[in-house]
Amino acid sequence: MTRPLFPAEDVENFEVAALPLETQRNIEADSFWCMSKLLDGIQDNYTFAQPGIQNKVKALEELVSRIDVDIHNHFKRYEVEYLQFAFRWMNNLLMRELPLRCTIRLWDTYQASSVGVLH
Repeated sequence: MTRPLFPAEDVENFEVAALPLETQRNIEADSFWCMSKLLDGIQDNYTFAQPGIQNKVKALEELVSRIDVDIHNHFKRYEVEYLQFAFRWMNNLLMRELPLRCTIRLWDTYQASSVGVLH
């Protein structure tokens, strides 16, 4: 991976075309391998019965039951299934729930984590 280009740059208005051609090529290569790694970790999300998403939702339920018993019990009392609200989160990797700046930071974390986030 190449070094970050302009960490303080406004990512929402960044003009990639203004960069030198060699830098653009490096960005393209880095983007390809990052996306490849990301897709390797979520393949099960998009196969029949979506076992990847099912497992992530179960992991979320187990985590909430340990960390916030009150909200977990509230969900159970009112028969709220985690799948009802967490499916979209897992399906879109939280992209539709957060602003672009936060999404980029979150995806950076996905890429930096060797285990646990997408697996």
